[in-house]
Amino acid sequence: MASTGAIGDAFRLANECKRTAGEEAPYRFTVVSDGGGLVTSSSGISIWTQGLERYCLADFHAFFVACRDVTEVAESNDRFLSWISLQGSIASFGMQQGANLAVVCNDPLQSIVPIFLFDDSGDAARTQSNVTPTDLALAQIERDINTDTARKIGRILQTGYAEKNRSEFDDGNITTTTEKIREAARWIKENYSKAISVAQAAESVAMSKRNFQRRFKCEFGMTPLEYLLRTRFEIVRSMLKNTDLPVDKIARRCGMGDGNRLGRLFKERYGMSPTQFRAQQHVDADERWLTPEESWSAATEMLRQAPLTL
Repeated sequence: MASTGAIGDAFRLANECKRTAGEEAPYRFTVVSDGGGLVTSSSGISIWTQGLERYCLADFHAFFVACRDVTEVAESNDRFLSWISLQGSIASFGMQQGANLAVVCNDPLQSIVPIFLFDDSGDAARTQSNVTPTDLALAQIERDINTDTARKIGRILQTGYAEKNRSEFDDGNITTTTEKIREAARWIKENYSKAISVAQAAESVAMSKRNFQRRFKCEFGMTPLEYLLRTRFEIVRSMLKNTDLPVDKIARRCGMGDGNRLGRLFKERYGMSPTQFRAQQHVDADERWLTPEESWSAATEMLRQAPLTL
């Protein structure tokens, strides 16, 4: 119960930090159990919980599991394993260092949700790598928001999080959310020609789809999908302007399906078809590169051919 409260306090303080900055609170804390209802601790304190069967893994941004024996939970908790197996696209899972249960999905459209397991059988609950549940929550806050916020909360909760080595929490590659979002933008630009999704972009930087979309819009002022479309249209326009490739081939090279789909989307965005855009670019280019002598000659010829009126 104490560990659950400590995790809740960390995310509550993160919400307060964001509200103080005039932003929306990013977290909602939900306590669940196998059967739901009142759960009573060894000290006699009861807390109301939601039933696990009411949710699917995709409903959560991160999932913290208090258990008696971290090393055996992946084999002994039949109810938990049954719930995991009902998630549809999950292929396999296994224990990693730090008691992080990694869930591997077959379906690339489903984001990976980290599951953190910790031993809650003693007064000082810790994972196998001597990381407290509060540390796990702070590490998640650092990934989602930034390092300063996580360390500020760590100081309020009087933990040693600010002084800990990052390698205690993951593989040492924790970066700020801003860096992760910019890395995802680079990934989108590198893979624009493929049939990629927002979920895959979020997965490329180990973020949940919901949080990724919200943070991406804050960073770039547009959704990840709009960023992908803008990237593709930039390439499409460049190809229409600088090559003689057929529209259908340009569409396939830019991940826009076929020529008909590209034509429809292009007209919705620019008010003209790709063919009309290409013709206009050629006309503009011809006019742009006329020398003064050519411009004078063309004007003289137009006057010579014009009918004389009185």
